[in-house]
Amino acid sequence: MSAFAAKYKIPTELDQFIDNGFLEFLSENEDEKTITFDIPAISWKDDSDRDRTFTLIWIHPDFNDRFCHYYNEKPGDLANFYIVKETTDLGDEWLDLYAIDDLLGWLEEKQERRSQR
Repeated sequence: MSAFAAKYKIPTELDQFIDNGFLEFLSENEDEKTITFDIPAISWKDDSDRDRTFTLIWIHPDFNDRFCHYYNEKPGDLANFYIVKETTDLGDEWLDLYAIDDLLGWLEEKQERRSQR
């Protein structure tokens, strides 16, 4: 179990991606109950020599309504995490993942593809 699992209420299934190194710690913001992970195994350089990287931003679920970046009708009504795809010279894109099952499925797919290479 990662040191962050209990502190940030990270589910066991997600914590396994931290334990096996697929998610790598980048930063912690204790004031906003947020932790950020890099996903280096799926980063690449495109044909235009732009870097494409992925970051997971996890907000402690009990504080999502206070520190979320986006919401539909009221703060906290969307997932307490974000996956950001960052592309050099093109900016950031937030992926459409709305539930922990979506996140886990996305990570499992990326990890499986990576292991098949």
